[in-house]
Amino acid sequence: MRRHKIYLVSLGIMILLSVVFGVFTRFSFANDVSVGNYLENGDTYKVSFNDDPAYLGIYFNNSIATLSQLEDQSDVIVKVRLTNERLNHMRAILSKVNVLDVYKGNDVQKGDSIYIYEPSNFFASSYCVMGGYNIMHEDQAYIVFLKHIKIPEGYRYKGNEAISFIPVSTYYGKYPVKSAESAIVIPKEKEVSYTQVKDLDVITQEEDVVNKYNTLKHEVLTNMLRKDNKRVGFF
Repeated sequence: MRRHKIYLVSLGIMILLSVVFGVFTRFSFANDVSVGNYLENGDTYKVSFNDDPAYLGIYFNNSIATLSQLEDQSDVIVKVRLTNERLNHMRAILSKVNVLDVYKGNDVQKGDSIYIYEPSNFFASSYCVMGGYNIMHEDQAYIVFLKHIKIPEGYRYKGNEAISFIPVSTYYGKYPVKSAESAIVIPKEKEVSYTQVKDLDVITQEEDVVNKYNTLKHEVLTNMLRKDNKRVGFF
C-alpha cells in the first residue's frame, strides 16, 4: 500500500511537470506571428493587465524582495541585446537575444545566442501585460535574471529548448542598462495603448511594485556594472 501511494504521488508530480512544460512548449505551435507589425501599429493595441497571482505563481516568483533573492533563484544572469528574431505566441513573445556578458551560469557564454519567453504578448486588439512585464527593445541592452523551463524527469531538451529561458519574475526579472527611472504607476481608470507605455521598464497599476522595482534596479545596475568595470580594470 505504501509503495502504491508513493507511486501515485510520483506519477502526479510527473504529470504536473509535463503540464507546466507543455504550456510553454505549445507556444511554438500557436499564433506564430512576427512581432514587427504589432510594434509598428502599437497605438491600435490597448493595454490589458493580468496580475492574477494564482496563475503567475505557477511560473514566476513576484514576491522577491532583495537582490540576493533574485540572484539565488536565477539559473542564469546575463546582459543581453535583442535581435530582430522574435515571434508572438500565445501568452508570450519568444525573443532571440545575444549574450553580451555573463554574471551567473555555466550553460551560457559571452557571444552565445539564447531565447527568452517574454511573458507578455499581442492578442486581437490588446497588448496583454502579464505581471507588469514589458517586452524588450532592439536598441537597448538589458540585465536579465532567468531560469530554465521546468521539464519532466527523463525528458530531453529538443531543438533550442536547452537555451530557452523565462524570467525569474515578471516584475523584477529584467532591467535596461540605463540610469533613468522609467517605471511609473498607471492610473487604474486610464486606458493606454502599447505606444504610450512601450518605453516603461515595467507596466503596473501598483505603487509598491514601482517602488520595489526602482530600488532593485538601482542595486542591479550598481552591482552588475561594477563587475563589468572590474573586468576591464577600471577599479
